[in-house]
Amino acid sequence: MQASSAQEEPITAINITPLVDVALVLVIIFMVTLPYLMEKALRVRASNDKVVAVSSITEPILVELSQTGLTVEGRLVPVVELAGVLRAMMAERKSGAVSVLAQRQVSHGRVIEVLDCAMAAGAQELDLLDPSEESHGPS
Repeated sequence: MQASSAQEEPITAINITPLVDVALVLVIIFMVTLPYLMEKALRVRASNDKVVAVSSITEPILVELSQTGLTVEGRLVPVVELAGVLRAMMAERKSGAVSVLAQRQVSHGRVIEVLDCAMAAGAQELDLLDPSEESHGPS
């Protein structure tokens, strides 16, 4: 009789094993799908533009990002003033082309911040230049 009374006592401990199992499965699912989601977050299209005559090409404004700072056409510019400086230079040149050259050590967040500033300034053409190439201007 004592054995049956021991079985009738309510279980007061909470079994968290199923909760942990579900949490770990969700973590694994997020870890597997995150790289695919990040690829879609920032898509850069390759240009399919036709070749344009040399006389109609305007020189883009060169923005360089390095660990030491941000330069526009060789002039050191604070990030907070970047949109205003770009807006003035685009009005002066009558061109909306901006080329961004970022060293590999610069974080992607800073590059996106510069691209956002260029878009806010009214840039119509944005180019991302490869820092491993020797020259970045027209030859």
